[in-house]
Amino acid sequence: MTRHAIGALLKSERETRDLSIEEVSSTTRIPRRTLESLEDDRFEELPSGVFVRGFIKAYASAVDIDANEVLARFDEQQPKTPLTPPFAGVHSNPSYVWLLAITMATLFAIIVATFVTVRRAPAQNEPIELSSALPCQVEPDRVEPYSCAPLTIVTPIESSHS
Repeated sequence: MTRHAIGALLKSERETRDLSIEEVSSTTRIPRRTLESLEDDRFEELPSGVFVRGFIKAYASAVDIDANEVLARFDEQQPKTPLTPPFAGVHSNPSYVWLLAITMATLFAIIVATFVTVRRAPAQNEPIELSSALPCQVEPDRVEPYSCAPLTIVTPIESSHS
């Protein structure tokens, strides 16, 4: 089976089961344009290989064929390209390393400056005046609106008579 046969296989299985492309789209939640690209073997119009594999698997399941077999055939036909690490280009270009170092140093300086500024905030010289009012105390047998008022606190005087 050639690479182009995968799309033809999916399309023929869909047609054999008398399913429209809209029904497959609804079942798989894959846009119609993507399904048409799969059927026409226009893999270059689709996102990366991981997504194509997911689309193929969902499509194969929707038309009730073995998804693993179709994926195995798809993998056989894909060109083998060596995987490159995600940051391989950064290490090969020294200007990126300098840019990264300068960015990190600037970020560190901003954080330190912010911390120092916050720590050196002027202290409040005047004490904060707190309210001298006590919580409202209502006598159980006398409930009136607005019966709360500041209370006078009486402190016992030490008796000199002992």
